[in-house]
Amino acid sequence: MRALLTVTAALAALHAGQAVAQDAVAQTPVAAPAAEAEDVLTWDELPADLRRRAEPLIGRVAAQAVLNVQGAVEADADFRSIDHGHVLFEQAVRPAALARITRSVDNAAKYGPVGAALWPGIGPAGDYWCWRRFNPENAFSRGNIYCYEDKDGDGTSERMMENPAWMAQLPASRFQFLSLGHDEGVEENATFQVEPGTLGEFNEIVVLRYYGATRGLLQPDGSLAPATVEFELLTGPDRQSLGEVSRIRVQLNAAGKGEYHALNGVRLEVDGVNVDGTARVKLLGGLPEGRTLLIPPLTRELIVERMSEVFNPDGSPKEQPPASEDEATPAPAAAPAA
Repeated sequence: MRALLTVTAALAALHAGQAVAQDAVAQTPVAAPAAEAEDVLTWDELPADLRRRAEPLIGRVAAQAVLNVQGAVEADADFRSIDHGHVLFEQAVRPAALARITRSVDNAAKYGPVGAALWPGIGPAGDYWCWRRFNPENAFSRGNIYCYEDKDGDGTSERMMENPAWMAQLPASRFQFLSLGHDEGVEENATFQVEPGTLGEFNEIVVLRYYGATRGLLQPDGSLAPATVEFELLTGPDRQSLGEVSRIRVQLNAAGKGEYHALNGVRLEVDGVNVDGTARVKLLGGLPEGRTLLIPPLTRELIVERMSEVFNPDGSPKEQPPASEDEATPAPAAAPAA
């Protein structure tokens, strides 16, 4: 029974961590310090049920806009002391390409007129070109996002998806999304022409912000270890208008140390956290410069790495330290308004 529960929990973390379901908001999985080399599993050593359930998730792309990152972050040379709400990096992003509608469908005012600028999106079914109607007299009046599916890349849409504004998981963003919504049922086909080498018209930012310590065992020196610290990966037009893409949870060991790295390039090292939530953190990397995805598809290598943290080479679950009555669960201070 315990092994079954461990498999279920591990798969839940992978599901949430990579946002592989088209309509799921990404929640990044717990990341522990890298396992010793002799403890790293192979794919065949993972429990059969986990392999069977994880296989369909590998390579499946979550719904999202395709980004162009305007510049790389500079890695920290040493650890820095941070408190709740501290921003570790801010990167400027734009849509990775631009196309314009050359033949519109009926009701062009709703779905996009000839000449309307589109930006690239992606999802489990393939590539899309997306459009959104704005009210020039009211910057806060934003319509639904409509994405034209173009599986074969011939510049002619096969179907149209509608993502209603009320269900958007990133409401502040002007072009980013975490769901394609539903098939709008439009029978006509639009055509569009890509403008080579041209980026989309919107300018936004991606921010990594420290949330705080959410769990930990209080030590005599006022530190927490083992512990869990959390960071927020956010995006939007500016720091006052951000939506959460994922929550990064870093598991610290008995020495108060932990590491995290994601497929999108975000890498962190933590060297201790205190009961008041202040922590020592080193930023090792952010989003790579150029064309990229906030939520890259899951890989077999990442599954093996994550599962090596919870399973022994023989496939049995690793022993976890029992919960203690002295465990402290600090309440993070309120983060700055997003």
